[in-house]
Amino acid sequence: MIVSLWQVPDKETAELMTAFYDNWLKGQPVEQAFAKAQVGLRKKYPAFYLTAFVLVE
Repeated sequence: MIVSLWQVPDKETAELMTAFYDNWLKGQPVEQAFAKAQVGLRKKYPAFYLTAFVLVE
Protein backbone atom coordinates (compact mmCIF):
# COMPACT_ATOMS: atom_id res chain seq x y z
CA MET A 1 0.00 0.00 0.00
CA ILE A 2 1.31 3.45 -0.88
CA VAL A 3 0.01 6.22 1.37
CA SER A 4 0.44 9.95 1.56
CA LEU A 5 1.46 11.57 4.84
CA TRP A 6 0.07 14.95 3.76
CA GLN A 7 -2.07 16.39 0.99
CA VAL A 8 -0.40 16.37 -2.41
CA PRO A 9 -1.81 17.83 -5.65
CA ASP A 10 -3.61 15.38 -7.92
CA LYS A 11 -1.38 15.98 -10.96
CA GLU A 12 1.84 14.99 -9.18
CA THR A 13 0.13 12.05 -7.46
CA ALA A 14 -1.21 10.75 -10.76
CA GLU A 15 2.22 10.96 -12.38
CA LEU A 16 3.87 9.11 -9.50
CA MET A 17 1.27 6.35 -9.51
CA THR A 18 1.41 5.98 -13.28
CA ALA A 19 5.19 5.67 -13.18
CA PHE A 20 4.98 3.21 -10.29
CA TYR A 21 2.47 0.93 -12.03
CA ASP A 22 4.38 1.11 -15.32
CA ASN A 23 7.52 -0.08 -13.52
CA TRP A 24 5.68 -2.76 -11.54
CA LEU A 25 3.86 -4.15 -14.58
CA LYS A 26 7.22 -4.44 -16.35
CA GLY A 27 8.19 -6.99 -13.70
CA GLN A 28 10.11 -4.91 -11.17
CA PRO A 29 9.60 -5.74 -7.49
CA VAL A 30 7.20 -3.36 -5.73
CA GLU A 31 9.93 -1.66 -3.72
CA GLN A 32 12.11 -1.07 -6.77
CA ALA A 33 9.19 0.11 -8.90
CA PHE A 34 8.22 2.66 -6.24
CA ALA A 35 11.77 3.90 -5.71
CA LYS A 36 12.37 4.23 -9.45
CA ALA A 37 9.14 6.19 -9.88
CA GLN A 38 10.18 8.60 -7.14
CA VAL A 39 13.66 9.06 -8.59
CA GLY A 40 12.24 9.74 -12.03
CA LEU A 41 9.89 12.43 -10.77
CA ARG A 42 12.53 14.12 -8.58
CA LYS A 43 13.92 15.61 -11.77
CA LYS A 44 10.58 17.30 -12.40
CA TYR A 45 9.15 18.21 -8.97
CA PRO A 46 10.43 19.39 -5.58
CA ALA A 47 11.04 16.67 -2.99
CA PHE A 48 8.06 17.98 -1.00
CA TYR A 49 5.68 16.26 -3.41
CA LEU A 50 7.51 12.93 -3.47
CA THR A 51 8.51 12.51 0.16
CA ALA A 52 4.85 12.65 1.15
CA PHE A 53 4.46 9.08 -0.09
CA VAL A 54 5.54 5.97 1.77
CA LEU A 55 5.32 2.30 0.86
CA VAL A 56 3.75 0.18 3.59
CA GLU A 57 4.15 -3.56 3.28
